Amino acid sequence: MLDAIESALLVLLVVLLAFIWLVPIAGKWKVYGKLGMPGWYSIVPVFADYKLCERVHRDDGTRTFLMAYLIVLICSWVFCWVDTLSWMLALVQLVMTIIVLNDLSHAFGKETGYTIGLVIFGFVFWTMLGFGASEPVDLDGDADDES
Repeated sequence: MLDAIESALLVLLVVLLAFIWLVPIAGKWKVYGKLGMPGWYSIVPVFADYKLCERVHRDDGTRTFLMAYLIVLICSWVFCWVDTLSWMLALVQLVMTIIVLNDLSHAFGKETGYTIGLVIFGFVFWTMLGFGASEPVDLDGDADDES
């Protein structure tokens, strides 16, 4: 009897974890679609970060920020065995990711509180952003263009 209960709980746990894992991926897929990019971009690790940063980080230093972001990301993988350096790179990567998520929030017309939600409870907020009614605001238009 106990084996049947344990098996049922294990199956329930696996289904719950699959749900927690798959739903945010679908939400992220939808967010990329709303940003005008193919959804599959969201599931390719470094390419997804590159395209998201390229799309939502709009200012004069976009290319510089993008290259720094990618260098920090790759270096954090390469130097993960060096304790001090890996902690420093992880902290820099966290700060840069928060900047990109803040730009994403603002691209959808959300406030900084939504950025905090994306950082702390990303599995919920990516899903809300993807399946919600929010649409990107003014990604292509620049205020400086007068044509």
